[in-house]
Amino acid sequence: MLHGFTGTALDWQPCIGARPDWLPIDLPGHCRASDPEGRFEEVVRSLLAGLPSSIDELIGYSLGGRIALAMIREAPERFRAATILSAHPGLTDPSAREARRAQDQRWIALLRERGIEAFVAAWELQPLFHDQSRLAPEALERQRTRRLGQRPEGLAKALTCLGLAEMPSTWEAIDHYPGRLRWVVGSRDAKFLEIAQEVVARRPKTQLAILAGVGHNPLLEAPDALRNLLIDTATPESG
Repeated sequence: MLHGFTGTALDWQPCIGARPDWLPIDLPGHCRASDPEGRFEEVVRSLLAGLPSSIDELIGYSLGGRIALAMIREAPERFRAATILSAHPGLTDPSAREARRAQDQRWIALLRERGIEAFVAAWELQPLFHDQSRLAPEALERQRTRRLGQRPEGLAKALTCLGLAEMPSTWEAIDHYPGRLRWVVGSRDAKFLEIAQEVVARRPKTQLAILAGVGHNPLLEAPDALRNLLIDTATPESG
């Protein structure tokens, strides 16, 4: 189970329940994990090498979803199933890649020059998270506390190595992935809903789950619905 950028393994707690066989981890640069070094592919290979051999399914949200897709690209036969939440399979347009790299460099500069508090304040104002303003204050405060507990240099290195601009495209890998793929997206997350629909158009056997009234972060916005969905995902298919 792979969390999103600025998140931690604890983000999955409301979704797990009594499932000791599920393994949420802190991604490189986050919480207790070491900082990433090298190119995107090298970080992914290192994560793959550290996974127990018993892990044959991936669940990833946002950044974690992108890393899960990159793992599938590296080792498609290893994972029988993957569930991807609100994630981008990778940029294919060089100009879009350069624009994203420039955007990420601004976030990196903010982290290094002004620190974690200024970064979190700016990060939470993005339109991507607008729907979260409807949530209970305690849920938002819990998320903010975890973000403020991050190391600014860890997040800066995570963006440097693992930002969307540094990620090789996984679109072709998705097309040919032999396992069971489920894509989860909120109905109010327009950009990522469009991406999910494109994935299904290219790979019709992909299972698409659209969570009604949910924005970009189902872990925070709809933990009960997501937990039920993930338990159902973990149930072996019959036939």
